[in-house]
Amino acid sequence: MSETERRGSTKDRFIEKVFAFLTRSLYREVDVYAPVPIPSGSPQLNVANHFGGVSDALLLLGVLPDRPGIVARDVIWNVPVVGRLMNWIGAIPVHKPEDHNSPTSNDEMFASCYGALDNAGNILIFPEGVTRNEPSIATVKTGAARIAIGARAHGVAGIQIVPLGIHYEDKAALRSRVFINVGVPLDLDELVAEQTPAATEVTASNRAAVDALTDDIDVALRRAAPDFKDWSEAGRLATGASIALRGQLDDPASEVPFGLRNRLANTLADLPDKQRAKICASVQDYQSDLDAIGTTDAVLHAHLRTGGFLRTLVWQLIIGICLLPFVAVGIAVNVIPFLLVKAVGRLRVAPSMHSTIKPVVAALAFGITWGIVIWRAIAAFGWAAGGVAFILLPVYLAAVVLFVERFTLMLRAYRRWRAPGDPQTFSEQIAERRTAVVEAVLGS
Repeated sequence: MSETERRGSTKDRFIEKVFAFLTRSLYREVDVYAPVPIPSGSPQLNVANHFGGVSDALLLLGVLPDRPGIVARDVIWNVPVVGRLMNWIGAIPVHKPEDHNSPTSNDEMFASCYGALDNAGNILIFPEGVTRNEPSIATVKTGAARIAIGARAHGVAGIQIVPLGIHYEDKAALRSRVFINVGVPLDLDELVAEQTPAATEVTASNRAAVDALTDDIDVALRRAAPDFKDWSEAGRLATGASIALRGQLDDPASEVPFGLRNRLANTLADLPDKQRAKICASVQDYQSDLDAIGTTDAVLHAHLRTGGFLRTLVWQLIIGICLLPFVAVGIAVNVIPFLLVKAVGRLRVAPSMHSTIKPVVAALAFGITWGIVIWRAIAAFGWAAGGVAFILLPVYLAAVVLFVERFTLMLRAYRRWRAPGDPQTFSEQIAERRTAVVEAVLGS
């Protein structure tokens, strides 16, 4: 059966509907942005970042107009049910030496890929070769380039290499949002003509041609996919993008479209270090002010006027006053565990050791203290009192944490507002900080 016939078969249409249903069920919103239409009618090699494991393949099978054959590690076929599923959807196994502790041959895999690309077919490969937990692209390996060049050498003409950037709002959450950024396709024939002398034979064994195409794929994929220095930068650039875009919405209090935000954040990630640092610093200052008064940019931007701003501050003060009785009891009960955890934080050990010791000490200290309080309540007033204590103790602790954090943030904001030489009101200051974020983003 030819590739065109396969795509039109009842089985293939059924598979597409199954994956489209799964995608709609698992994700609240899937936004696909393609500034250039996804190629149709020509051989297509899709290259995508690999941040979400199996979810990446599921998403792309659910949204791409023509179902691709997925190139995947052969160890997946060792799982009985999954192996059958991979065969059912027409996946192509790739053999890696590290999975077999011995040399392996991928001649069959390459032949399958060439066959899939023939007659306007298409395949999907994750050229990083591994699932990433960092918000950046790993080194792109040569497999995708070797497949494309090898297929061309075997007579497949007009191959388009399509970069696909998958942006997850939260890849571990159910019903979160996803943005798929379709990059500008690379025309393999044009690239080969530009980069290789006319008399040179271009095959998958031509290392120079493979390396040059791998570099082109790397650049294209980084433009389409998330590629940030670290998670802190990723979060601040995304926040900065949302703040800058909010003023362009018909309803500033509404949510900034996820895809629009991530496209801008991706553009910001390509800026020089100095400009990215300026954006991140301005976002951090503005976010600290928002945290101090317990509001969000959407609310603030919609109501940034003296009356509305003062109402927000007054409301925060009312909440703080209502919490005071709980805070007083919480401090009295938890002062010893607090001091123990504070002392552990001052130990001169590696950060990784702190992250191990602190939770253990906190669990023991608070657990023992609460156990004693519950036991005393039962001894003095009975089991009902013990049950009430069991319920209220976490509430008292939460009240202390909330009050201390909010008080600290508001005090910090007040000190910045009352800094010498700064006659602004706090509302003017926070408005100015927001403007600084917008200017840093849009002026980049």
